[in-house]
Amino acid sequence: MNVHNLVQQTVFGLGLGAIYGLVAIGFSLVYRTMGLLSFVHPQYVMLGSVFGFTALVKLDLSLWTAIVPVGLLTALVAVVVDQVGLRPIRRRGGAEISLILATVAWGIILVEIVRQDWAYGPSALSLRSAARPPINVLGIELRWDTLGVLASGTVLALGLAAFLKLTRTGRAVRAVGESGPTAALMGIDVERMLAISAALAGFLGGVAGLLVGYLFSAGISTGTIGVKALAAAVIGGFGNIPGAIIGGLVLGVFDNIVAADVSATWRDAIVYGLIIVVLLLRPGGLFGRRTSART
Repeated sequence: MNVHNLVQQTVFGLGLGAIYGLVAIGFSLVYRTMGLLSFVHPQYVMLGSVFGFTALVKLDLSLWTAIVPVGLLTALVAVVVDQVGLRPIRRRGGAEISLILATVAWGIILVEIVRQDWAYGPSALSLRSAARPPINVLGIELRWDTLGVLASGTVLALGLAAFLKLTRTGRAVRAVGESGPTAALMGIDVERMLAISAALAGFLGGVAGLLVGYLFSAGISTGTIGVKALAAAVIGGFGNIPGAIIGGLVLGVFDNIVAADVSATWRDAIVYGLIIVVLLLRPGGLFGRRTSART
């Protein structure tokens, strides 16, 4: 593998990494606020891809005009899942394993609903419009779809950061992430903040699904990308939002380089092998907290 190919595959991998990063942010946000590993989250990526098919192919919207409606629809589903499927368990003091199993069940339900109502099955659906010639910079191809995905991911990540740091609601969400009981004593409506966290995670997951369909293909199997996004969140330090972004980019680049220059067949085994090595060396991830205690 020469330097030119390495740079080229790194550029392509950044687009995939941006998608991993968006999904990983959702995982981390839910974990920070709810203390929950949500296995329904990958299926929001799947929903985003099929909503994206409707928006881009059926309604003939552009990628940019489809982002907000696709994200909002998926956010709505995420809030319904949280309020109908998880909140009653929380209010009854259910064990963490009960909440985790509930997210698994909801994930299966969403997949089956899409399988029946959209009738897409396992087939891949392309959302990409007619290809435009790539930009050539010093012999490196910059594809328009990759640039679009990177731009979308950057804007969303910066927008979320601004929301969490600069708005009253965002600061309340962060307070709940630090300590729910303390936030409640300060007069913050904890359940409302949890619903907002679910909506934000769903929005990001839905947009990530739209971008997956735009860059690759959409369909029932799109949710499997959430597994690698979970790995990206772990690499970055589970619950650490900036770490989730960096973990996503690192994983996307490494994933793409392995597939292109090492072995597409052994791609997943090598990628997950790297994850194991990272966790053996740094169990809390690259940017994780040294303590995992929650109060």
